[in-house]
Amino acid sequence: MTEGLNKDFDKTVCIVGSGLSGLTCGMRLAKAGFHVSIVEELASPGGLLAYTRIGREYLELLPHHLRKSDKALLSLAREMGVEDKIHWYDSTWAGRASHRKVGYFDGGFSCLVSSLIQDITDCGSHVLFSTTVAEISELGTDDGSKGYRTSCILTNSTRYVIDSRYLIFTGSCRTFVNVSHGLPIPIDLRDIMMNVTYKAGLSVMLVSKKPISEMFFQHAPDFMPFDNIINHTAGFGERGYGGNVIYLTGRCSTTDNLWIESDASIMTRYFTALRKLYPSLRKSDIKSWRVTKTRYAISERYPDIDLTNPCENLYICTSGLTRFQTKDLPVNHMDPVVQLAGSICSQIIAKAKETEEKHATEDNQTEITDLAGLV
Repeated sequence: MTEGLNKDFDKTVCIVGSGLSGLTCGMRLAKAGFHVSIVEELASPGGLLAYTRIGREYLELLPHHLRKSDKALLSLAREMGVEDKIHWYDSTWAGRASHRKVGYFDGGFSCLVSSLIQDITDCGSHVLFSTTVAEISELGTDDGSKGYRTSCILTNSTRYVIDSRYLIFTGSCRTFVNVSHGLPIPIDLRDIMMNVTYKAGLSVMLVSKKPISEMFFQHAPDFMPFDNIINHTAGFGERGYGGNVIYLTGRCSTTDNLWIESDASIMTRYFTALRKLYPSLRKSDIKSWRVTKTRYAISERYPDIDLTNPCENLYICTSGLTRFQTKDLPVNHMDPVVQLAGSICSQIIAKAKETEEKHATEDNQTEITDLAGLV
């Protein structure tokens, strides 16, 4: 199946990834009149905001919360009509800033993800799940301007091709390089992209019968296999989870033995370490648990140059590229990604308007020439 060129080709966009950045771009461009195709390798949306059903609630597989300083994210929630579902809580943190205000949605971040997808589909665009990008290549166009062909593989091994004027990639730089060998990207630029290295993430989500602490966030001692303990229920209440939700999160290299261990083995390690801090916790107290592995959890440093626009009409929108030329260590905050998504969409909308005006001028000149020929 191929989405071929047509008269509206100048307003076609292919977005790779249905995480927060991909869905935000999709919503903004779909509302601006673009035909958007979002492809997602997994069977469900969300990316790092992916969620599951726990008890009577939807809950993220990885811990998330809102901050008062998340201006772009809060503005997005307001735009999507879910701002009234945000409530703010006093939380206790280990360390200097022992008390902070943190926000969370009634029903979790799933309400934001669902609202974004609803707006995208309401505008006539669509999200394709279980669709893996195999290759991104240049597409020849009649006017010589840049277009892209995204070749995908479905779960039944069927090939699916999407042709678009614009392309937004929301995965890691390394993944982008691996699927874009046919693009005319200079070798030195490819090397810079490959040098954006990543740490993998390991997270265990526990649902316990009883609370372990009133502290929302604490760093784990160095000898622990995980880095942080996020006591979700201590921050946001029991809700409908049927227990107390605790996240044990950490980073590692994919060469570490822990990365390749089974989920059961990782759970045993994490739980044994947690009991050293909370000896009263018993295995029988754990109602359920789930391990989440994230191959490209966070970049280890920001790049030296801006990598968000490596080719004409092609953009990379990911947290590791929200800044450049800085020694600051990257953090996985949602707000900068939403800001970057907005900036990229503004650039695409402006370019499409410029192209539309150019075509209108050319059409007028052609019409004037035709009329002159009749005189």
